[in-house]
Amino acid sequence: MNAIKLSNLTKRYGSQRGIHEVNLEVQQGEIFGFIGPNGAGKSTTLRTIMQLIRPTSGTVELFGEVMNKERPDVRRRIGYLPSEVHYNEELTGKEVLDFAARMNGLLLQHTTAMVLADQLKLDVSKRVKSYSLGNRKKLGIVQCLLHKPDLIVLDEPTSGLDPLMQHTFFQILMEQHERGATIFFSTHILSEVEKLCSRVAFIREGRLLRVSDVDGIPGKDRRIAHIQFKQQGNCIEAYRLRNIDPNAVYDGMEHRLVLQGDLHLALQRIAAHELRDIRIEQPSLEDLFMAEYDASGIGENHSQDQAGQSSLAGQLGERTGEQSSQTGHLHERVVEKPAEAGHSREGAV
Repeated sequence: MNAIKLSNLTKRYGSQRGIHEVNLEVQQGEIFGFIGPNGAGKSTTLRTIMQLIRPTSGTVELFGEVMNKERPDVRRRIGYLPSEVHYNEELTGKEVLDFAARMNGLLLQHTTAMVLADQLKLDVSKRVKSYSLGNRKKLGIVQCLLHKPDLIVLDEPTSGLDPLMQHTFFQILMEQHERGATIFFSTHILSEVEKLCSRVAFIREGRLLRVSDVDGIPGKDRRIAHIQFKQQGNCIEAYRLRNIDPNAVYDGMEHRLVLQGDLHLALQRIAAHELRDIRIEQPSLEDLFMAEYDASGIGENHSQDQAGQSSLAGQLGERTGEQSSQTGHLHERVVEKPAEAGHSREGAV
């Protein structure tokens, strides 16, 4: 059975595009990555799955049931973490979690909340207003998982977490997966997908471009070398860098080459010349998919901003320093005081 099935899912905001005829199936027990640049439609898709917005047309099926009306019983089987979380600033972390537990028909002491908070090193006795961005994200993670949901929906879940906490978070997700949970999350970081996912989908400009096994992502073995030689100026011809990458580029500051195949041999050729600095990075999933997207001519009328880019290295040069994450699209329902629980949809998360 599919945990999620989207059929011709379309959402328009007046004349503005949201998503267009998205078809996607996520199997139960799967860890599935959802990739796309800022404004691609990831948030709209996730919010539609969560019944926070209604589609213009098409259907959402969760656990084999069409979501054509309010289904709080189904939402209780889902844990949801938006890219940004917002709570009543005067509540303590424990009060937030107690409220969320009761909205799911549970007592806090009968949930895994305290165990999760301990794993994430979160002090739940403090008030939300004292929490850093990272601690607010930790609180959101605990709330998302405390009721052991069957389906976990996450939007850019590691934003705001330091590398150590990211590692802990991945361990927690694997524990959730081992108990049988389905995990559907958006990200733009290739290493996260490689660590966790079996399959990945890429969305751009509201259209689903491709669904692929992670092992089948084209070019994921590529590396991008940013090189400054001691020799000043453009060294592409003098050092025969096009023998390493036919599309090598020099931007006036550094040389950029795509390395693939025998990485050791390529680095030997580069190191044969005196270096001032070298930096090697893994391309993002967006870069990999967009390289294929541009090369294939798909969406010619939809991505003129990408036209004329001849290599992945060139694309990365245009995007240097751009580490985008979804912001402002998904907001956690603000947790009100427990006495107002009857008026909140926090339990849906």
